[in-house]
Amino acid sequence: MITVTRGLLTFVLVVGGALTVDAEEPQRPDRYIYNSDADNMFIYKGPPMQPEDVYPYIDQVAAAGVTTFSMSPNDGMVMNFPSRHARMLGDEEDPETLKQIEEAGKNKPGTLARAALNYGAFVEQGTDAMAIAVGRAKEQGMEVFLSFRMNEVHGTDTPDTFPYNLILSRFWREHPEYWIGHPGDELSQLHQDILGPRTSPVVGKWLPGGLDFAHDDVRQRRFDQIKECLDRYDVDGLEMDFQRFPIYFKYGEEEQNLDVMTEFIRSLRELSQQIGDKRGRPMLLSARVMARPDQNRALGLDVFRWADEGLVDFLIASHYLRNDFPLPVQEYRERMPKEMPLYASIEVEPKADTYRTFARQLYAEGVDGLMLFNYFTRRESGNEPDFSLVKELSDPKTIAEPANAAGE
Repeated sequence: MITVTRGLLTFVLVVGGALTVDAEEPQRPDRYIYNSDADNMFIYKGPPMQPEDVYPYIDQVAAAGVTTFSMSPNDGMVMNFPSRHARMLGDEEDPETLKQIEEAGKNKPGTLARAALNYGAFVEQGTDAMAIAVGRAKEQGMEVFLSFRMNEVHGTDTPDTFPYNLILSRFWREHPEYWIGHPGDELSQLHQDILGPRTSPVVGKWLPGGLDFAHDDVRQRRFDQIKECLDRYDVDGLEMDFQRFPIYFKYGEEEQNLDVMTEFIRSLRELSQQIGDKRGRPMLLSARVMARPDQNRALGLDVFRWADEGLVDFLIASHYLRNDFPLPVQEYRERMPKEMPLYASIEVEPKADTYRTFARQLYAEGVDGLMLFNYFTRRESGNEPDFSLVKELSDPKTIAEPANAAGE
């Protein structure tokens, strides 16, 4: 359930670190969002997983005070369910590739191959990975969003190398004329600024291999994929994740395509309204956008027009996989309708006090809630994520004073 409490007010830090509020702000719903990628719950336990094996991953999120569970259906350019508009991960025809999936999936935890085998096992059981996760999150009382990564580019520089060959779509392979550039092309300064230290060693190579949204076929394919997901799953909204990955048009053609992208967003808003009307409750639409407001328009994303025209219900300001400067919350707030919620993403960090520092700063700046992005990736190094910290960060009143400033 989404409440109208702390997120309605602007928090201000005063002497001693206490939090006070300015009650003149309009009421806006507060949210605490946990973003989950497509496969992190399905790569550790050996196949065949059962639905009950997934539940603990969801339950610990709900128990930590998260209001909104936002999960990606797209695993790279393919899906974690049997789709009509893309392959499901592991749905391959080449016998050698299928053999690699079988061997790696059974013997190597933490792999795409293991996810592929578990996806297939769920389908054989008459369900799918996304349906299990969405259903459990709803049972636990969370609001559920479908987080669609709008232009996935994982592995575009190694299209024939296992396992990245599993997550590149046939559409991408068959239509190089729709690519923005070629993997490994030099990045613009804008993209280097957005990616920051994550530009090297691999993300910067991947990015130019993204699909160019100036093409009707590219936009139609993305629309069809999103529509299928919204029709298929009982979610409360769609999160359009533009930050992962931040490229949509050829360099120098972003400005001329602002209207093109806005009309695409308008079509998704119309879709969400149609589905909401059919279901008898709103289907919300949000956008996860860049850290700096002006970076959005420079990419061809006219996000403040979307906000002004009611094409989105809220924005989530986000860094690209790091937290190296404070998100400019007030710059965003000044350019958005006052009644529209603004949330802020904290990217994965190794130290609890770093989370505390950023969370306190963001609440003090007046965000209506937080998103935790990639928090689950701690499992990749064999460490279970600390969900007591997630609970602590859910409310500005419960966040401990950090022992050290962020980054120290």
